[in-house]
Amino acid sequence: MSFKLKPPYNIDNTPIYSVDEEDGVLGRANNNGTIIINNKIKDPKQLDEVIKHEKIHVEDFMLFEKTNGKKGMDYDDDKITYNNKSYARKNGKIKYKGKWRQDGWPGFPWEEKAYKKENQ
Repeated sequence: MSFKLKPPYNIDNTPIYSVDEEDGVLGRANNNGTIIINNKIKDPKQLDEVIKHEKIHVEDFMLFEKTNGKKGMDYDDDKITYNNKSYARKNGKIKYKGKWRQDGWPGFPWEEKAYKKENQ
């Protein structure tokens, strides 16, 4: 009989890149598991909050893979899929409940989840 040993420490190997981002963009989670952070963020507390927020999106990408798209999130150029429902995406905006909203809008269900967990 075999067993797995769990290390007594947390392993996080999420690649995080600091780049010159457009104004208003603090961070991005990519569905390849990487995170892009705006290199203009100087406040360590804000940096930690942005990373925590984006890691929640990365977790949603992994959940999407595990559940064959039934839960979690994925995206491509034309749409975002969240919890098995797709939303049109075009020119940095997402169509949600009949209105086009800017990507990152806090009212999207995936953003509400990330903001809620970020503050826990």
